Amino acid sequence: MSFQFQSTPYTQFPLRIDHNLHERFTRISSSTKIPKSTLGRLGITRLLNEIDEKGITRVLQEMESE
Repeated sequence: MSFQFQSTPYTQFPLRIDHNLHERFTRISSSTKIPKSTLGRLGITRLLNEIDEKGITRVLQEMESE
């Protein structure tokens, strides 16, 4: 039996969020059984894609109107 070790393609970085957002993040992660790291990657990817497609000004305006 042989084991193959792969280096992870992910980079970790600290992210500071307020307490309410952390509680919401934890609750959604628990209820959906989706790891926080996966939820974070999905959210960041979606936001960056929107910025690439629409531009930062439009994305921020849309976020403010929510």
